[in-house]
Amino acid sequence: MEAVFLVQPWVQARTAIDCCKLCYQERDNKSHLECKRAHLASYNSLLAILKLEKDSTFEEALKKLEDAKQICISTARPDDNCHGRSQEALRYTLQIYDKILEDYKKRLPGRSSPTPRM
Repeated sequence: MEAVFLVQPWVQARTAIDCCKLCYQERDNKSHLECKRAHLASYNSLLAILKLEKDSTFEEALKKLEDAKQICISTARPDDNCHGRSQEALRYTLQIYDKILEDYKKRLPGRSSPTPRM
């Protein structure tokens, strides 16, 4: 069960990265507004998770994401600088969860496949 709580923020970070890329590509089209709604939802979910964490690493990720959200998502037409800032904040957060998941995998007991019975 613990793995679910570790994987979910990783998935949210991945989703936010993908939404960010798609929104940046769609910034000149009519579907940009719908894309921003999805992007905002993934950002807000990730921010909610980070607010529950008390470690300084998470506080730094939270600060970076809140800054990127305020500047980039609220911008009608994001530029390269804005997109880069958002991607950097999201990658930073994803790397935190990558490390947590790797540490979790190392703590799992070695599993061997059961011997088939004849």
